[in-house]
Amino acid sequence: MIMSRRIIRQDGFTIIEVLVSTLILSIGALTTFGLLSTATKNSQRAKATQVALDRAQQEIETLRSLPNKQLAMTATPEAETNPLSPNYRVSGGSFALIRQPPSSPATMVVNGTPLYGGGFVAGGVVNPGPTAFSSGDVSGRIYRYVVWRDDSGCGASCPGTQDFKQIVVVVKLNTPGNQAGERGYVEVQSDFVDPTDGPQADPLPASDGKVVTAQQFFLSDTPCASSGTTARQPITADHPLHSTLGTCGEASSAPDTLLRSGPPDPEPDDESVPGFYDYSNDSYLEPEINSDKDLGLQLRTDDIEGCHWKPLGVTAPQSQVHRWVTDPMKVPFTLTGKVTLEIYSRSINEAKHGGTLCVYLYKRHEPSTSVAEDAILLNKATSQPFFPFVPPANSWPWSSTSWGTFRVTMDFISPPYTIPVGDRLGVGISLERKTTSPAEAVQIMYDHPRYPARLEVDTNSPIEGG
Repeated sequence: MIMSRRIIRQDGFTIIEVLVSTLILSIGALTTFGLLSTATKNSQRAKATQVALDRAQQEIETLRSLPNKQLAMTATPEAETNPLSPNYRVSGGSFALIRQPPSSPATMVVNGTPLYGGGFVAGGVVNPGPTAFSSGDVSGRIYRYVVWRDDSGCGASCPGTQDFKQIVVVVKLNTPGNQAGERGYVEVQSDFVDPTDGPQADPLPASDGKVVTAQQFFLSDTPCASSGTTARQPITADHPLHSTLGTCGEASSAPDTLLRSGPPDPEPDDESVPGFYDYSNDSYLEPEINSDKDLGLQLRTDDIEGCHWKPLGVTAPQSQVHRWVTDPMKVPFTLTGKVTLEIYSRSINEAKHGGTLCVYLYKRHEPSTSVAEDAILLNKATSQPFFPFVPPANSWPWSSTSWGTFRVTMDFISPPYTIPVGDRLGVGISLERKTTSPAEAVQIMYDHPRYPARLEVDTNSPIEGG
């Protein structure tokens, strides 16, 4: 008998086939989710960019609604080294209107900076920022700049370079948590023309084709470079006194620098930043001077009565005279009349006393780093090589919380006086021992955005740029 065998088929997936299928499905899912994630991020980025543009435009309209006098910055922004920050385009008192590479610098309109034809910018209310903002899930910071522009089409009827203002608003977005890398920024620019201003309001040049205006130099805590342009050094801590009795480039005795831009303010919204520091915390000043309260420069009286350009003291003469000089002039710079020193000061240890400040105005020629030839301008009223200043009521401010503001006007003999190319303009200060009682010291504050001590010079040859 023949028996038949029934063959049963067992069709199905092997383990390998299951794994391959799972891998294919996973890749497909990952691709799909990746596309969705990319689309979501792109959507978020597009939304955020639109929010930034809308916010920038809103800021522009707000600034354009201000009166012309108020359309000025309250402080000079601090330059940054990060190319993704708009303050990377800040250099001294200028802002680069072209983004990449930074170029086409324009002078910023900041309170206290010179106006064409005389006077200074005042009444500005524009906070340069950065100011934080948020809109839903989008957040970032707002930067504001106002710069002067020259109307090249105006010709001889508009002789100055401050024909109109240009507003630049930058919005830099914060990077969301689901994205990597720092975000860039968007910006909007707009011109502002004062409808009440016109060519007829510009001072006309004199017979020599020049207009008497003003130039400012700010007292800094940065020693001067031997040549070129001195870069401001940020003040981050108390430090020993800078001896200023030598020449520029000398490591231990270079004068501090008169810079053409004011001290920057890294946080305009925070009055505690930057902090206040002691510029002369040397041991020879103790114990007479309270190291816990003293700030800025402590200027000591000379050992001998009188105003001495070269200190006569035996102990620490470098603390009895302090000097500042500009960088070498790149073009001839002419002093046409009065020069005014604005300083901030108060007494040591909150002591109430009188005193006399001696101010020196001079031209410096440095044929080498080891020699300085100084020509001191003479006081028109006294023919002496110094300008004495006595504070109102013959008393230095003694408050522990505020600094007195003083303006010393120097009317010198026989203006105009020209500083030639390569030479420097300088100012120095000392204390007259006889009239300063007790004969110790006073504090001088400078190189701080709230206390921008400066030299104001009448000139018909203002220096362009910041």
